[in-house]
Amino acid sequence: MDWLQKNYERVLLIATVAVLLLSAFCIFRNAVGFQSQFTELQSHPIQRPASPPGKANEVNASLEKLRQPPQWTFAGPPGLFVPEKHFIGADGQPATLKTTEVHPPVPNDWLEQFGLPIADADVLEQDPDGDGFNNFDEWQGHTNPTDTKSHPDYLTKLKLKSFSQEPFRLVFASRTEDTFGINNIDLKQPTQFVKIGDTIAGTHFRVGKFTEKWTKDRYGTDVDVSELILENTETHEQLTLVKEKVAISPESVASFVYSWRDRREFVVKKDQEFSLPPQGDVRYKLIDVQPAKAVIVSSQKPDVPIEIGLISQ
Repeated sequence: MDWLQKNYERVLLIATVAVLLLSAFCIFRNAVGFQSQFTELQSHPIQRPASPPGKANEVNASLEKLRQPPQWTFAGPPGLFVPEKHFIGADGQPATLKTTEVHPPVPNDWLEQFGLPIADADVLEQDPDGDGFNNFDEWQGHTNPTDTKSHPDYLTKLKLKSFSQEPFRLVFASRTEDTFGINNIDLKQPTQFVKIGDTIAGTHFRVGKFTEKWTKDRYGTDVDVSELILENTETHEQLTLVKEKVAISPESVASFVYSWRDRREFVVKKDQEFSLPPQGDVRYKLIDVQPAKAVIVSSQKPDVPIEIGLISQ
């Protein structure tokens, strides 16, 4: 014990050196083990579960919506948290959807129903579904302005612009069995009596077919409305003469305006056929032209006359 007390500092120094040597040995051993573990990890990396995909598309879509100007799309009635829309009407005075029809004659409710921009001055001329019919056309046709498959008939885009009507100078005046009397409308020429297959003197028309028809007038009396079909020997165009009625000359023409997508004007002679895009397979024939309308028939329903009104000036 006396020796320890006398040599305390030496013993403490020896113990400290021993601890340092032991620590150095442990550090060296751990370093050698870490090197081997690190080498093994590099050759066999740990498989971690894949990270969930990012939501870049959603983020970009949200950013794009934020860049758009704000729009009021609520179409329901106003309430505690949804105030009534206010705007300046055509007369320059404050108005609301309840007190003012913004784009007459189209009701506000119809524009709101389809989410159309009621605040736009040209909303009735817009074509949101790109089918060639604007919003006003769709409202008139009771169709959906946001659905390309729902649109008015293409014939609604056809209007009569002008006409030139000439009376045909021959009249089917009488019939006796298989013989037909033909007169001039001015009665300056004697009656010609012809049969099926005969050519009418002084003309290029040949008698092609006869159809007997009767109808009743307003008094219930039978009226002979038989038809005699003439054929032009040069053009092969046909003309129908109704007994004792003045027919419209094939030289009569109608000038039409067709405004589907692009405005197009064209002239059609009586009994001439024509088609309208995009329905190229449907043929129409002009059968009559009058000051306020033209009458046509289609190849799909040749017995159903279709009236085409005069274009608004």
